[in-house]
Amino acid sequence: MSRPKETRMNPWMKWILLATPLALTQCRSSAVAPIGTVTPDGNNNVMLAHGQGDVAYEGPTHTFSPRPHPPRHRSDAAPPNLAALPKMVSRIDQCYGPSGGAIASGGSSGGSIARPTKRPAPPKPKYKQVTYSGGGSAPPPSPSRVQTTPTAGTLGKGGGAAGRGSSSGFEAGMAAPSSPPPPPVTTSKSANSRAEAAADVRVVEKAEKKKDRGRGRDKAEEAPAASAPAPAEAQVARGDAEDESSVAYEPVPRDSDDSQYSDWGQATYLSNDDTMSLSSAQRVIFAIDKFLPVPLEHIRPHELLNYFSFETAEVAPTDDFSVLPEIAKDPKQDGIYNLALAIRGRPVDKQARRNGNLTFVVDRSGSMSDEGRMDYLKRGMRRMMGELKTGDLVNVVLFDHEVCVPVESFVVGRDKPEVLEKAIEKMKPRGSTDVHAGLTRGYELADRGYQPTYNNRVVLVTDALANTGNTDPRTMAMVAKYYDERKIRLSGVGVGTEFNDALLDKLTERGKGAYVFLGSEAEVDAVFGSRFISLLETTAMDVHFQLHLPPSLRMDVFYGEESSAVKEDVQAIHYFANTSQLFLSDVMARGKKLRPQDQIMLTIEYEDPESGQKMVEERAFSLGEIEREAYNIRKGRLLIAWADRLALMASRPQPIGTAPVAGAWIDADGWQQCEQGKADLRDMAQGMNDPEVTRVLSLWDKFCARYEQPRNPVRRTPASGPDAWPSAR
Repeated sequence: MSRPKETRMNPWMKWILLATPLALTQCRSSAVAPIGTVTPDGNNNVMLAHGQGDVAYEGPTHTFSPRPHPPRHRSDAAPPNLAALPKMVSRIDQCYGPSGGAIASGGSSGGSIARPTKRPAPPKPKYKQVTYSGGGSAPPPSPSRVQTTPTAGTLGKGGGAAGRGSSSGFEAGMAAPSSPPPPPVTTSKSANSRAEAAADVRVVEKAEKKKDRGRGRDKAEEAPAASAPAPAEAQVARGDAEDESSVAYEPVPRDSDDSQYSDWGQATYLSNDDTMSLSSAQRVIFAIDKFLPVPLEHIRPHELLNYFSFETAEVAPTDDFSVLPEIAKDPKQDGIYNLALAIRGRPVDKQARRNGNLTFVVDRSGSMSDEGRMDYLKRGMRRMMGELKTGDLVNVVLFDHEVCVPVESFVVGRDKPEVLEKAIEKMKPRGSTDVHAGLTRGYELADRGYQPTYNNRVVLVTDALANTGNTDPRTMAMVAKYYDERKIRLSGVGVGTEFNDALLDKLTERGKGAYVFLGSEAEVDAVFGSRFISLLETTAMDVHFQLHLPPSLRMDVFYGEESSAVKEDVQAIHYFANTSQLFLSDVMARGKKLRPQDQIMLTIEYEDPESGQKMVEERAFSLGEIEREAYNIRKGRLLIAWADRLALMASRPQPIGTAPVAGAWIDADGWQQCEQGKADLRDMAQGMNDPEVTRVLSLWDKFCARYEQPRNPVRRTPASGPDAWPSAR
């Protein structure tokens, strides 16, 4: 959109103003860099040869020099020494006795287990500033798009991350305890131990609250850094929930004058999803299939992009990642180009994956009897047994209002599988839900049986409807973060239509693990079967992705969860095995034309999960080589459009008297908007022979089927005989 007429500069004035600095530059000393060169800061001296706006940008070709990295040579994991693993302890009779009673904190441990001598110590805090989301509120609104403002600082964070922020170190200004916090529910500890544990929790909670109070002040201090107010779309993306109902899912009008932006060539850290989770996408699809309302906070475009598949490049045997880049002109926005980076991690199979020290923390509270949740859970765990490999070490922790450990230190290939099968089969719902007690006990077992060469992981399976014990999400998230620093990871599995998404999201964010939702038998079989490795194994730890742009481009919109020019503002992720991500963004071309000779570069910094060594892989690509109307970009556009339309419909007032059946929602305007969306999506899908695209279209049709089709009134004169009742005439 052009500027208002009264503020538009006369073209002749632009020539006069531009001529003055050009003439002065020619008279300067030869020590001054000539026009069009790239100075050490990358873009300070780059100019347009004939003014700003629609005139083509001119300057030297901008290229990058990727750092070489040593080849990664991977082999199958070495067979474990089964005799050296802890001895199995079975408490099945105690946990499933006739009285149904459970032994708090798992009862006797059956003897202490020595901790490995080379146990990693928790890292010290690195940063004074820590942003924390606090509370148990639902995630922010769905449109995870970041409309950047013309500043050289932070570009902003996507909608899914609003209020979540990055965190590093145990707590601001605090050292981590020298030993793990004891579980709050216990009978084997002394009163002094319990008092010490309570004191530890109070200290950490106090620090969390102090940090939350300072967050508002921190944001106020950062506000002057912005040179222009953020567009309305950016405010929604950062989590301004009060504006949700007025979101317009159209491109934000942009001024054609490039000079208003100071972030040309800005290197940007990107995170598609800081927990590698799929829960919101699974819940959206579940709600559509069941004709249930789709909450706006569940529509997270970055998770939808992760849920569906895209074309990727093969990972070279010497690499841990592959990158398939594509860029194409946006069909609806002048000067905007869609950039897609399909990133894939090295493949890992059952034989190649590390052995696991796996602690399953299982919710058996009364609410697990609803909707067949316990049946899903047991089906999944039985399916999981076929994915275990010799040497895997398994703990099972059950929790309701009490905690019990029916199986501790079960070793696959050494102990009888009937023991684990029996523990799974006897699970029955009972009691209330103390998530904190179960999670803390699970971490304690995982920590005590820690294996340095194993993948040490806690898997929490729950509806997360905490109603007993310590229900503060901050305390539970603190425990998850503390043990993550002790190299014990967390994965979450949510069950039930009403499961506490916000709590599980917060726990896995702090534990840097994935979490998924079990909404159908097919999802159960996938999570605990073919995708079980992706739930457990990580191929890279503490990963940061950084996109380097030439001075002819700037980041305009990022359809992920977090983006910033400051590394500490973007939370590092653990990259899970056999997964891929599509980093989709809109970039603005200076002068509205793409320069094919310029390059972009992606830097991937991470830690090797086996050796702990710091790694870097970099890829550089010429824009001319990757410019095409690519399949990934078309599919990405379609999924974002689908998510936008779902969010628009979810923000509408829900009709009164709705029912989970087709045609029950009476809303003529809603039906009309659905029909328009159906036509738009089908136009975008033309020529795309992809079963997942077909599935998306069918999901939109299914979503729209909840609306009753409006009936056109037809005037009739009914016959009324003389013998009819008066009120029938």
